[in-house]
Amino acid sequence: MSILSPDLAVRQPLTLRAIFPLILGYYAQAVLAILPNTFIIKLLLLPFIAWQAWRCAVRFDFAALLAQSLGDQSADRLAFFNFFFMTAMFCIALRSFEWALIKRPLRRYEIPKRRQDAPIERCLSASNVLLDAFELLHNQRGIGWSWSPNPFPREIPPPPSIAWFAIKTVVKLTVFDASHYIIECACPSVSSPGGGSIFDPRLGLVPRTALAALSGICGGVWSYALVDSLYHPSLLWPRVFHRPWISGVVRWHQLMRHFFIVFGARPGGMLYGKPGAFLGAFTVSAILHHTGVWGTGRGTDLTTPWFFLMMGGGAAMEDVFKRLTGSRVQGWGGWLWTMTWTTLWGTFMIDGWARRGAFAAALLPNRFRLGKIVVDMIIALSGR
Repeated sequence: MSILSPDLAVRQPLTLRAIFPLILGYYAQAVLAILPNTFIIKLLLLPFIAWQAWRCAVRFDFAALLAQSLGDQSADRLAFFNFFFMTAMFCIALRSFEWALIKRPLRRYEIPKRRQDAPIERCLSASNVLLDAFELLHNQRGIGWSWSPNPFPREIPPPPSIAWFAIKTVVKLTVFDASHYIIECACPSVSSPGGGSIFDPRLGLVPRTALAALSGICGGVWSYALVDSLYHPSLLWPRVFHRPWISGVVRWHQLMRHFFIVFGARPGGMLYGKPGAFLGAFTVSAILHHTGVWGTGRGTDLTTPWFFLMMGGGAAMEDVFKRLTGSRVQGWGGWLWTMTWTTLWGTFMIDGWARRGAFAAALLPNRFRLGKIVVDMIIALSGR
């Protein structure tokens, strides 16, 4: 991929002026996706959006903007956050492509007064269209929209109190910071802006593998806590995770599920049935995450896409197991299978991320790093 844009290392700091044309085009595509008889206009707008997304991804540095905002962090330490920026640009292009080719206009529904009532489409007034288009830009899961098979969740939990919301946020950030700090303690080289491996060459095979596995598990917790701490379900939005630590099957979060179904599972399923659907969905995920790693400007390898391809292979094997035995992978055996399979391949992916500086940045000042404080206390108590 570096052949297509060999100058990632000399990107300029991202500015509002640089990204504004993309935001404007993306919003216009959302408006057109709601209105009828706009197929030709959407097709004409699509190349502009794709070009602007590519231009922003390869010419501008989100990490430099983040470093300026934080003040005490260098852009080198935050380079891996271009992973998330590149992923966002990729998703904008995918969504714009999907909206350009949809057969029917997208419709947003009013919340039904009773659960058994059918959803009611919002009228196409000018104000509704403009507001709904803005909401569509941020809607990744189809809640309240016609493009979701289940526009409203089956079970609507009561909204959490402000106190409980604050407690959960603090706990999530503490877990995020603690998992990060454990990796830093176990593998000090990962704290370098240039990155470092979680496989310590100074150790023998068994301790080196055990330390890497521990770091890989902590890296998985770090990834989970990072996503979950930024996501707080409201009255209508269900959880993005379904307690992956007790899962008996190979699955992950729900944020980008729609992309993986539309661009991977459906074509894969048409060709090879259910196993093809699994492999197709995870192949799109592999491409998405590999593009994100490439966007950091520090080279790429196959550790990230290979992880997601293996997760697709694992899901396909679970389907084969069900066909042969008549029962699903579940229980303690399913949990052991899921944890082993995910940890095995996830350790190599976390190593690839660590070598590209994923753990070089401490986003919280030391006095606010509750996870670091907790881990240091545990280490001090265990030393006594």
